[in-house]
Amino acid sequence: MTFEVLNRIAFVILAALFVVLLFFPSLIYWLFAIEGGPSVDFIARRAAMLFAGLSVLALITAETESDEVRQVVSLSFAVTMAALAILGLFELVRGAAGIGILLAVAVESVFAFYYLRFWRD
Repeated sequence: MTFEVLNRIAFVILAALFVVLLFFPSLIYWLFAIEGGPSVDFIARRAAMLFAGLSVLALITAETESDEVRQVVSLSFAVTMAALAILGLFELVRGAAGIGILLAVAVESVFAFYYLRFWRD
């Protein structure tokens, strides 16, 4: 797996999450077995904007030749993905999210692993 390929995959997933959270948040509610509502919709739209920014970052830096940029991006994405995976497991254990959160945890863990490898190399 190359940094460019990983970033392009990240871009696709993050851009898809942006679209889903902005326009179809009930899909995420269903997957994670959480109840929707105006407050949750508000948070989903705000999270969508974070995913929009992260997707642009992944796309723009995919072809960078700079080792420094790769290291910064890799560490940032590794920390973000690892934290999301840990939070997902915590929310599953405490009963706030359903079993569907494990799909997100698995994807986040894979991304954290690969970005951590690029950061260390």
